[in-house]
Amino acid sequence: MSQIHPLACVESGAEIASGVAIGPFCHVGAGVSIEEGCVLQTHVTILGPARIGPRNVFFPNSVVGTAPQDLKYKGG
Repeated sequence: MSQIHPLACVESGAEIASGVAIGPFCHVGAGVSIEEGCVLQTHVTILGPARIGPRNVFFPNSVVGTAPQDLKYKGG
């Protein structure tokens, strides 16, 4: 069974496997698939489309699935 903190935002359309822990102030967008055993600590943002394999740990304030804050980035 997954543990999703009541202060986390998991959008409809996100797929969360059993054994996933999602901490407070996390945001999981639609189109995101998180496999078993993953841990999202606090203030983690994952936007889709994204597929996160099993047993990954995301540390506070990490962001996945968006453009970087690098001003030289031109898309990729």
